[in-house]
Amino acid sequence: MFAQSKPPSIAIAKRRLFQLNSILRMSTDVRFHVDNKARVISFNRSAKLNALSTDMCHQIVPRLLEYSKSDSNNLIVLRSDEPRAFCSGGDVVQCAKDNLAGQIARSVEFFTAEYNLNYLLATFNKPIVSLVNGIVMGGGVGLSVHGPFRVVCETTRFAMPETNIGFFPDVGTSFWLSRLDGNLGYYLALTGEELHGFDSLIAGFGTHYVPSHRFDALLQRLANIEQFKEDKSPNKFYDMVDQAIEDFVEPIPQDYKFKFSPEELNTIEVAFDPKANPSVESVISALEADGSDFALKIVETLQSKSPISLKVAYELLQRSAKSKIYEAISNELVLANNMMTGVEPNDFNERILKNLINRKSTNPEDKIIKPAFETLQDIPDEVVNNLLKGSATSTLAKPSSSLKEGEDGTEADVLANARIDQFFGVNYDQYPYNHGLPTQLEIENYVTGNDNSNRQYSVTRDEVLKYFDIKYKDKLGVSFKVQNVLDRKTKSSDYGEQYLQWI
Repeated sequence: MFAQSKPPSIAIAKRRLFQLNSILRMSTDVRFHVDNKARVISFNRSAKLNALSTDMCHQIVPRLLEYSKSDSNNLIVLRSDEPRAFCSGGDVVQCAKDNLAGQIARSVEFFTAEYNLNYLLATFNKPIVSLVNGIVMGGGVGLSVHGPFRVVCETTRFAMPETNIGFFPDVGTSFWLSRLDGNLGYYLALTGEELHGFDSLIAGFGTHYVPSHRFDALLQRLANIEQFKEDKSPNKFYDMVDQAIEDFVEPIPQDYKFKFSPEELNTIEVAFDPKANPSVESVISALEADGSDFALKIVETLQSKSPISLKVAYELLQRSAKSKIYEAISNELVLANNMMTGVEPNDFNERILKNLINRKSTNPEDKIIKPAFETLQDIPDEVVNNLLKGSATSTLAKPSSSLKEGEDGTEADVLANARIDQFFGVNYDQYPYNHGLPTQLEIENYVTGNDNSNRQYSVTRDEVLKYFDIKYKDKLGVSFKVQNVLDRKTKSSDYGEQYLQWI
């Protein structure tokens, strides 16, 4: 006669139920689809506007690694099944809930999984095309911005709003933002300003603008692009993908104006210059000295953000401007997990609790934020440095008071393994493929003759426009972008009114 088995404990039963629910969620939050030569990854967490979870990251990474080795696919397409959002960000609400419940290792696990996914996307060995509709913020930017093709549309709403929730621009964006034209990335990082539609293209987030109703037809075209085996150059195939997308683009309307005027862009470039203004306090001083309505509105916006988030974000971007992609993402992981484990006081849990978790509360006190530091001046440099302290391969500092040792050592294991995998061993200080619009630096180098052409003469506006139209094969937005830069950054040369001089 067999002995009767002991019934499982309540804790074990709850754990099994949680695991079952996770498996069921995993089967629907991300969908993987084969479409001829394309491998399509669709985000399908509609109730959360496709907010990225640990489970979703754990599903996507092994699929990408599988796709990277397969000869049966040529490219990856990232898209959303939810019309309202591509991806609204990482699930920071769940992270804060875990932290407040003493389950900090879960937050550490999430950021480790998310940032590993970001690095894999940034160094992937095949073209990745993101079809970006609706909200694309935080973690959604990290999913798309590191790929060579980012197709935006009329519903695209871009932002990195982390300083409003006591965090910092992460998911590899400290690398990307610090390289945007005219210090615009520093401005976007600190203010959390949104960019919509065509603005996201001109600013440098999007590489192409295609109306959302053409996304399905574009996907079919991409799925049928053949890569010839005898063609050993990946550049040619990337160019084929680029041209395929160009066949679906929408012309910029005649009356379109970029969100920021030339004067406002000048204000941003001067005030957010990290060399002239290496601290947030000096940025604010520069804005106050500017005195324009636009500048003073920025000051007002910054004063509404988390002071500690502003400080660490601005310092992180300056470090990432000098870092390669692997180091930049690794240092973001150090900072994120140091904030989760409470190495130094910060506003992450507090701001998410009061701004998001308690959003529907009818008690006004539930929404009153109690910041770790009231003002920028209250924050010692040591606090910022300690939050950023670490290296690409170091384990994270972790105070014993904030972590509880699990029976199976899970929390210790998670922290010990909180690092970025090498994957393909790729690293770089500039993105290897540029299929977006020309950068301000590229335009400057051509105008000033620092383009390796050995040109000894000044150029006219028409010559500059013609040069970039030819170089970029009449790409949508190139003429607008070049005109915009020339209007702001050049004047008539001493050699004649028609010749340009960079200012």
